[in-house]
Amino acid sequence: MRHAGCLMNGSDPAGLGSPPLVLSFRHLLTDAVSTFLDEARMSCEQTADAIGELIVTLSRYREEGAPLFPMAFVGDDLGQMLEHLGGHDPIAIGIGPRSRATIQRALKQCAPLGQGRWWALYLLRVPEGFAYGVFRTDPFPLAETPLERLRRVEDRGAGVVGVLQLADNILELRSGGGLCRHVYLSGARVESASPPEVMDELADVVTAGVTTHSRERARGFFRRVLFEVMQGSHGALVAVLPRERAGSSLFVDGIILPRPLDIVALLERYHVDPTDSAGTAVRAAAQLLRGMMATDGITVLRADGCIVGYNIFVRHPETLASQPSVVGGARRRTFEVLCAALGTELTAAFIRSQDGDVSCKRV
Repeated sequence: MRHAGCLMNGSDPAGLGSPPLVLSFRHLLTDAVSTFLDEARMSCEQTADAIGELIVTLSRYREEGAPLFPMAFVGDDLGQMLEHLGGHDPIAIGIGPRSRATIQRALKQCAPLGQGRWWALYLLRVPEGFAYGVFRTDPFPLAETPLERLRRVEDRGAGVVGVLQLADNILELRSGGGLCRHVYLSGARVESASPPEVMDELADVVTAGVTTHSRERARGFFRRVLFEVMQGSHGALVAVLPRERAGSSLFVDGIILPRPLDIVALLERYHVDPTDSAGTAVRAAAQLLRGMMATDGITVLRADGCIVGYNIFVRHPETLASQPSVVGGARRRTFEVLCAALGTELTAAFIRSQDGDVSCKRV
């Protein structure tokens, strides 16, 4: 479901006084969701229409002007849903018919509760329609998200469908057994790598030099934190240094830490002795990385899982701005500078543009 087409209806377009043509992707989206539900063994026309509404509404969801990224799940058995997703302490909020209006009301009442990955929205199919509410999740950076857990469910008939906004106008529709669709509701180039693929690639590079027994934990940490950064409304740049490098001649200004922050050491300390203090250190490191990537300039990471610096700037060659191949503003031009240094100064460069496009280039 990489893109949706359009429906044209109306009277004779050449006739004077005829109604205007109407272009709509809604029916194609609903048809595609209906096919998806058939494969997930959850066939229902009303559910397909409701999930179509959920997808469209979540594509750029905002409350009071602030973007929100709630996780939403549809199922028939709440206990089974929580078991698959690792959820706890469900709280019932409301009930309504299987309609678009119920979806809108459920999001209005529940989406603000889902900030910070603490709570997720559930929609339970009952005879009256949808019973909806929230359930508690674990926002710890080393804990799998409910959607990650759903990706591991092998049974295609698990009876749970998840919807999550990956970036502006890009969503993931997921069920068990590897059943998945990425839904693009914009003019984004659908042949390029999806946001989760880009995040996986960047996490791979940042942990390439980590010892084997620690690498998977470190990959999960960076993948989750970077994904949350990607969902933000601001752009971001990341440069990845080779292992044991403390800086680069590219950098002309910014903050290089006196000693690189060893994320892997923090994760291993928690793994060996999961005390409150060790867990707090992991959470604080995640928040620190989010804050660094929210600043201007480049966040510098290293291939052994260390944070080296942030708010870093590089000198742009005078010829770069005049190159016709470089389209965009200062962030895009900086990304081109970083890409030109791959294989010499850097092992990878990442950009999240202001409009939500993401790209990772690596050696």
